[in-house]
Amino acid sequence: MAEEEQKEGEEQPAGGKKKLIIIIIAGILIAGIAVAATLFFIGGGDDDVAMDEGEEVVIEKADPNYVDLTPPFTVNLHPDDPVGFLQISIQVLTYDKNVVTEIEKHKPLIRNNLVTLFGQQRSVDLRAPEGKEKLQKDTLGTIQKIIDERGSGGEVDNVFFTSFVMQ
Repeated sequence: MAEEEQKEGEEQPAGGKKKLIIIIIAGILIAGIAVAATLFFIGGGDDDVAMDEGEEVVIEKADPNYVDLTPPFTVNLHPDDPVGFLQISIQVLTYDKNVVTEIEKHKPLIRNNLVTLFGQQRSVDLRAPEGKEKLQKDTLGTIQKIIDERGSGGEVDNVFFTSFVMQ
């Protein structure tokens, strides 16, 4: 009986050591997985990674903000134009709340410059889709220039003509 207890006693420490080693390895793996998951979810280490040339940086944009430039713009077209006037309603899109504040702050200057821009147009050009697209780009550029020179310099993302009437 003593021999049986001794054999069991000898096997037990070896089996106990194996269990202890397995528990330690499992603990290390679990800790490693926890650290990796934490770094993944908080994005740790990404700031120190050098970007390859030509690789684009993707910046998530905030919620869109639309600024209504009310009332609608009503202008006389070029004096030689057979059409009398142009009326446009405009919405400005930006993802930067500072730009919304700057647009509201400089709305009189923006409206003045846009009235001048719209008054220089010819109805022949505005009837074609390309003419409207050019006017839309010019409108965006006019607003962006004012925000750059007088405001925060944030980005005006787009302008939309929500109403466009020529008579």
